[in-house]
Amino acid sequence: MKRWIFFALALSLPHAGFAETSTPASKAPAPSLEGEAVDVSKVTEKYWAQGKDSELGVVQNRRYSNEKRFEIDLLAGSLSYDPFQSVSNYGGSIGYYFSQYFSVHGIAWKSSVSDSAAYKSLKAEAPTADLFRNTPKSFYGIQLNENFLYGKASLLGKMIIYVDLFLLGGAGVMNSENGNNIAPFIGIGQKIHINRNIVLHLDYRVLGFKETVKNTAGSSQTRSNTSDAISFGLGYQL
Repeated sequence: MKRWIFFALALSLPHAGFAETSTPASKAPAPSLEGEAVDVSKVTEKYWAQGKDSELGVVQNRRYSNEKRFEIDLLAGSLSYDPFQSVSNYGGSIGYYFSQYFSVHGIAWKSSVSDSAAYKSLKAEAPTADLFRNTPKSFYGIQLNENFLYGKASLLGKMIIYVDLFLLGGAGVMNSENGNNIAPFIGIGQKIHINRNIVLHLDYRVLGFKETVKNTAGSSQTRSNTSDAISFGLGYQL
């Protein structure tokens, strides 16, 4: 019995020694995945404003200046004077810009008048109708401009145009076949700079005045007239 016990111990000794010596091999340290630190603020600094006044200047200077310059314009347009008359205007203006934003202009036009389609239709239905009418002849007056908006725009993706938008107001004299009448007006206009000297105009004015109208029998009466005038202009700045 003792012999078998010694035999079993003898067989177990090599396994015990192997267990002691066969320790698992140590693993190599894993490579570090940390990258190099980057200062993001230095990158964004190139593209985003930081709230400083020096970095928020987005207003550009005018390419074409108006200040201390004269301007001469040729004008053509229409006047909604009377529903029974078709009125076209031809004239001009001359002005001076005291600054980029304020200018004074003398304006004048002559009127070409013909019977409107409404009048012709009325006379065809009622040939004996006797209407009270007054035919405009001309207008002249003083106009003040206040430029309040300047910018540039793309025209059909082909060219950049420079535009002034301005409020206008003034007063003048409406000359008609039945007398002269004081006519104050207000409106809005747009000027497009073609180059340093040449400009295009589109102006809208509302004129208000009182006038005397007469019929063919010689009777007369006074009425208030509010007329819309649209003018297209070609100008030259000196």
